[in-house]
Amino acid sequence: MPARAATPFDVPRVTALLERSLGAPDAVLASALPVGFAGGTIPGTQRLALGLAGIGGGRLHVFLEEYRGQLRSAALVYDGRRPEWVILLLGAMDEQGGTDSAFRLLSGISAAAARAGMHRLFAAVPDETRPRETFFQAGFYSYTRETWLVATGQLGEPRRAVGRRAGGSDAHDLFRFYAATTPHAVQRAEQLAMTDFDVTRRGGAYDPPHLIGGNPLAMRRDMAMLDGDERATRAFAFAFAGRDRHPHVLKVRTRDGDVDLARELIRAAGGSLPPGRPISAPVRSYEEHVARALQSEGFREAATSMLFVKELAVKIEERAFAPAVVR
Repeated sequence: MPARAATPFDVPRVTALLERSLGAPDAVLASALPVGFAGGTIPGTQRLALGLAGIGGGRLHVFLEEYRGQLRSAALVYDGRRPEWVILLLGAMDEQGGTDSAFRLLSGISAAAARAGMHRLFAAVPDETRPRETFFQAGFYSYTRETWLVATGQLGEPRRAVGRRAGGSDAHDLFRFYAATTPHAVQRAEQLAMTDFDVTRRGGAYDPPHLIGGNPLAMRRDMAMLDGDERATRAFAFAFAGRDRHPHVLKVRTRDGDVDLARELIRAAGGSLPPGRPISAPVRSYEEHVARALQSEGFREAATSMLFVKELAVKIEERAFAPAVVR
């Protein structure tokens, strides 16, 4: 049976399938968080039912695929403020037919996103053969690898004053720093513009899966820091406070592999977060120096994902004009 959008009456079955999937890691084909923390992407049954009924902004979509009345795969999809959807969690039956069902589900989600006018569909996929191949076959491509590091204790105090709080007027500097420190292939996949870096607005570059990962519906930006001067931006740091079962999320990036500055920003930004829950930090393959700084502060690797994207809208090349020869 083709994939379809869920209704409020499907909520108990969808919740049960996704919770079961989290108990069998091979059944999770996409997750915005490491599988051990992926429960933070599943809202309570009541909130999920209200969301499907159109109450609360309609930013969460749920899709499912079933056969002869048996639910075989389901996905939670986030609809932000850019022309793109993000698959927060995709779980399938951990048995024969589960992978085929997930493929059909991805095709259905892609079609629904295109009909809604979306340009891109993103997903964070466990770095395992089964989920990778499923997404490749569904027309996605991978643009970077991301490793999550997690700390369960409080972070130390900064040894020196670093950075300042970022404001809306810093959007240009943040965008230039992003462009200077991000590989072209990643920039092409994310399609971020300067206006996406305005910290006074919600979403944009601060929605997963761009600068940070996780479930945007269960986290709140707590701090945005910028380090640099009028000549150049040297680093940024963002701290997001988790709600419900979601861990805190910390994102730091420095220019020129500056590990010492990254360590101080980790302490400064992480220290602003409320105590009592784990602090997670996604680090991409081109941010290895940040991983070293996190490990020096007690963070440990939890999981590695591949970030995938599917282009739903074909860019039209601008017309080129050749110089005319006047005789």
